[in-house]
Amino acid sequence: MTSLYPINLDIENKKVSIIGGGEVALRKVKTLLSFKAKVYVVSPKVIPAFEDLAGKGEVILHREKYNKGFLRESFLVIGATDDPQVNRIVARDAEEENIPVNIVDDLELCTFLVPAVVKRGPLTISISTGGESPGMSAKIRRDLEKIYGKKYGLFLEYLGKVRKILIKEIPDPEKRRELIIKLSDPSLVSLIEGEDLSRLEDKCREIIKDYLEK
Repeated sequence: MTSLYPINLDIENKKVSIIGGGEVALRKVKTLLSFKAKVYVVSPKVIPAFEDLAGKGEVILHREKYNKGFLRESFLVIGATDDPQVNRIVARDAEEENIPVNIVDDLELCTFLVPAVVKRGPLTISISTGGESPGMSAKIRRDLEKIYGKKYGLFLEYLGKVRKILIKEIPDPEKRRELIIKLSDPSLVSLIEGEDLSRLEDKCREIIKDYLEK
């Protein structure tokens, strides 16, 4: 595969079709649901977890053999069956409909790759080896999960709120940018205790006060 351009897509409430009903498909579905996609699963046979997800209304399940009609209005398509012929048909149909498609374990049939992901609230870190070594991507993801814990998500959510306030209260864009950079110091994450942000809030107020008084 040629060099790939990394991009973050908004898939919230968008139809993503998963063709397949096994463990691999389930992993893909769980990731998509974490980004609030509207997931459709197509497979005549599925593992029990899919029945549970469908019962909760988290996915739309079609226990049928695949046909091209299931791709209608899809934003993305993922082929994850254990039948190479079906996967090739899914890839062909998606290409004909100009829908980005990922076929698990068949790089040549993909028009996009799904990276390994570390997600902490607003923080999303994607890791890709261009399909050459998914195992290494998974190893790097596990390492990053240890470094970037839940506190980073809380930190970024708080910074997002502060940034909105600063945009309203500091008209000078250069001063605002400098202040936001100061507040984005990763060392401030250590001030969060559990879900208690009080120490972080105090420190940020101090940084803002000192900066504005200069």
